Amino acid sequence: MPEGATGLTSAKVDTEKFRLRAFVAALGPDELEIVEQAVELADLTAHLDGNAKAILFRAVGPEKAEIAGNLTASRSRLALAFGVAEADLLQEVLRRLDTAQETIEIDSADAPVHEIIRTGDDADFTALPVPFQHGRDGGPYLSSTLDFTFNADAGLTNVGCRRMMIRGRREAGVDLNAPSDCKAIYEAAVRRGETLPISFALGSHPIDHVAATMRLPVDETTLLANLRGETLPLVKCVTNDLRVPADAEMVIEGYLDARGHVEIGR
Repeated sequence: MPEGATGLTSAKVDTEKFRLRAFVAALGPDELEIVEQAVELADLTAHLDGNAKAILFRAVGPEKAEIAGNLTASRSRLALAFGVAEADLLQEVLRRLDTAQETIEIDSADAPVHEIIRTGDDADFTALPVPFQHGRDGGPYLSSTLDFTFNADAGLTNVGCRRMMIRGRREAGVDLNAPSDCKAIYEAAVRRGETLPISFALGSHPIDHVAATMRLPVDETTLLANLRGETLPLVKCVTNDLRVPADAEMVIEGYLDARGHVEIGR
């Protein structure tokens, strides 16, 4: 059980309140634009760029998937995420950082993120509606993943936020060139000759994104709980021992290759 977790049962924690879908559903027309017509993946950016509102696309790509964007692109929407007036946002964040909350581990059967589990050949990046975002990107990106790793030296979970570039059915890349906690944890694992498990939450509440941008010497799952202002439900991953928010829309599990960025010779 991760540091800060308790023995509370899953019946005592709300696994729906901090779903991303609940946040989007609560946005009014002043904050949210809804695009009902079918949109191609290549056309998402044209709707998002320069748009002051968050956007919910109802039918994207051949999958007719729902995709939301621009959710954290305004101070007013961040204030709504924290449930305060815009002028009170900073003070509320500071108050929550100073107020300890619990994390608890719940059963997989009680975790919304585990309602559908795909492993083996069924775990396929190309089955996801992943758009190109910028003209000079090297590939399509999942743009708002939160990454979870375990710092074995400190005994703490680290949470970060970075884009993930899809490279194939079972392979993706993230930027670990810039200094970061994740980079340090990865390099320490390589020195020990160990593979570093990593899990990415896709579709997280805006508060979780705020937490992921902070660098504090704590178990950062407790940081998520503190900023939410309530107990955080965690669930053990399917293929590794990491604990991730049980109310994320999706979690992608894998590992960081000890070889770094490699390509098959041709």
